[in-house]
Amino acid sequence: MSIDDKSNAPTKTHKDYYYILGVRPNATTNEIQESYNDLYEKFGPHITAQSVDAEVQIRTFKDITDAYGTLMDPGRRKEYDKNSDVFRQTSDVRALWGKVTKDKKSTQDASKPKAAEDVQIQAQSLEMEMEISLKEAVKGTRKSIIITDPTPCEECADKKPLERMQCNACRGLGYFNVDRSAEFEFPPGIVNGAEIRKQGQGRWDLRAAKYGDLIFKMKVREHPLLKVMGKEIKVVVPITIYEAMLGAEIQVPTATGKVSMKIQPLTQQGRMHRLKGLGLAGADMIVIVDVVIPKKLSGEEVKLYQRLQELSQEPNPRLALYEKHEHTS
Repeated sequence: MSIDDKSNAPTKTHKDYYYILGVRPNATTNEIQESYNDLYEKFGPHITAQSVDAEVQIRTFKDITDAYGTLMDPGRRKEYDKNSDVFRQTSDVRALWGKVTKDKKSTQDASKPKAAEDVQIQAQSLEMEMEISLKEAVKGTRKSIIITDPTPCEECADKKPLERMQCNACRGLGYFNVDRSAEFEFPPGIVNGAEIRKQGQGRWDLRAAKYGDLIFKMKVREHPLLKVMGKEIKVVVPITIYEAMLGAEIQVPTATGKVSMKIQPLTQQGRMHRLKGLGLAGADMIVIVDVVIPKKLSGEEVKLYQRLQELSQEPNPRLALYEKHEHTS
């Protein structure tokens, strides 16, 4: 049994083709072919049933053929997988169409799937990006999210597959998506790109009859002043030339607020200070001082600097440079 591929263009759809064919996302081409052959025998154009609306049957079989044509083509399947993960919330759920199992001995109602005792069915995990501020990354935080669980439709749960397709309550899908709110604690010291797994706290999996894991992919939002380098946090703090010469106590911004830091007298440009434990997961915070040279001087200030120059006992800082130049000339 085959269907001509009329287009190599990427498939863009909100429909779950794996769900329609009743196969898992990692199904082989042989499994997809077998499922299509079975569905063709049940719902193909050669089948007529007085209890089934003709338009419903045509629409249903079109979905089946679209799914088959896409998943049997490696390029289109790859493109579909890349663009449709967000819509495949129940890809492990048994197909509504009453797909016959491989041994042809038993079928399972789509609205009441159960995990077989002799086969451990792994519940599908839910991955979710969680963006937090740098302050939340350092101190930890608590977040509330919405999780969507599939719930079997009570109107068509006990009906035959063809009758289920005409259900007005769920429009033939066999289940409803129900939102629930859940709160989660995130520990202190989260680094950008970390993955946090909450076992058994994800979406309800109809086929496995249990909750899957919830995997948070953490993203630490960029801070306008502070830069994150691994677990360390860096900040450049400007100081005046007077503070650098005489010393001072200044306020330094951190991820959780301001702290006081001493500037020693005669502090040089670019000097690095470490503030213990103010980074991520107990790491340090690095403070680099930027000595700001005045852009304007009053006449009195000019005279004072000239007097300081006369009093200074510092050697010319370029002497060593001149000596090296002479030796290489």
